[in-house]
This record gives sequence, structure tokens and C-alpha cells, in this order.
Amino acid sequence: MVVWMFQNRLRPIYRFVIKKFLIRVVGLEKIDPDQNYILAMTHQSVMDIPISYTILAPLTNLEINLFLSHIFYNIFFPLTVPLDAISINMNKDKNARISKFNRSQLEKGVEKLRQGNSVLIYPEVGMDGAMASEIAHGETGPVRLAIRTRTPIILIGVKGTNHAYSFTINSDNPLKHKPEIPVEITIGNEICYKNYTDPELEIYSMDIRSTFRDLTEELLVKLSHLSRLPHIGTV
Repeated sequence: MVVWMFQNRLRPIYRFVIKKFLIRVVGLEKIDPDQNYILAMTHQSVMDIPISYTILAPLTNLEINLFLSHIFYNIFFPLTVPLDAISINMNKDKNARISKFNRSQLEKGVEKLRQGNSVLIYPEVGMDGAMASEIAHGETGPVRLAIRTRTPIILIGVKGTNHAYSFTINSDNPLKHKPEIPVEITIGNEICYKNYTDPELEIYSMDIRSTFRDLTEELLVKLSHLSRLPHIGTV
């Protein structure tokens, strides 16, 4: 309840975002305000997060817990702490310690979903595809969360944020934005994995890992269709 109250106190920020960006949304009616979801979204700009909350927070009566890079989690702690965000280590060279940390953070997401909260997660984790306006290789987190908790996934395709706000992509100016470039958001239908078992995180077999990877690739292809961005892994 505290997080829900805080995310709704951010309405002045939401109004500011709407004022500064030309945002077009399709599929708002697919969000049930009393149903929790795994909100899996494409990632093209650091502006994706405030735009996400601007669009999604007014649609739900539930808390939205954000999975966020450990770097931005630490930088924006005045917001990430009261939002009860979940930090994920984004280092490319993952060692056993980082992998263990990320698994523990995924368990926090499982707990939040079982409490009835929604989570917002970016399957691509980083913005590797932003420079070329592509959907990059994705991680299996959304699929694992969905199977563990039987929570439906809602895919959200976003296009244009990397051009409307290119800070950290090809601009060093955090104040530079292009309000004339539209940000197009398309919300997809629910995806459920009710026919799959609930494996423990520590004992995933190679077959289960392969299934997670296949299901993740299917999600990325669907995100590609929703956002009209090419997926690097798509033939």
C-alpha cells in the first residue's frame, strides 16, 4: 500500500512527462486494474521507466515493483527505495557471485507477485539494441517469474523513445529531447504458462533452461511485432 501511494504521488512527474513527450498508446483496455501482471517491456531509452509509470500507474489499483539496473538503482535511490524497486546486476561478465545475487533478486520478484503486486521488467535488461533501434538478446526472467507464480505476462512494445530522448545512447545532454518524435506504445494480450511446472531456481535442468530460452525468444518475437522493431534473433 505504501508503494502504491508513493507511485500515485508521482502524478506531477507523470503530467510533466506527458507534456514533454508525444505519447501514443494502443491497448489500454487490456489492463485490468485489479489483476497483477508481469509487465514485460522493450527497452530503448532511460526515459522508458518514467514513461512506463506515467502510462501504467494510473491504470492499476496495485503496486508496481520495478526490476532495475543496479547502477540506476543506486543513482536514483530517492525514488527507487520508496518504489521498492528490485536491483539487478547488469555486468556483462557475470561470475558466480553476481549470478547468485540476481537469482535472489528474482526471488524477491516472486514474493512480490505472490503478494498480489505487479512487476515491471525489461527482458533485454540493457539498451544494447537502442543505437540500431532493435530488440536485443533477452534474459529469461519474465518467463521464470510467470511459471513460478502463475501470473500472466502483458507484453508492451515501445518504439521511439531512443530518438525522442537519446541521453546515454548518442547524446551526453540529459536535457535534450525531441518532443516532435512520437513515442508509440502498444499493449499486447495476456500470456499465461499454466501448463508448465514450478521448478526451483537452484535445480534447473538443461531441458528446463532450454524451455525458458525458447519461451523467451517467443516473447521477444512478439515484442518485435508489437513495437515494430526488428529482433536481433529473428530470422
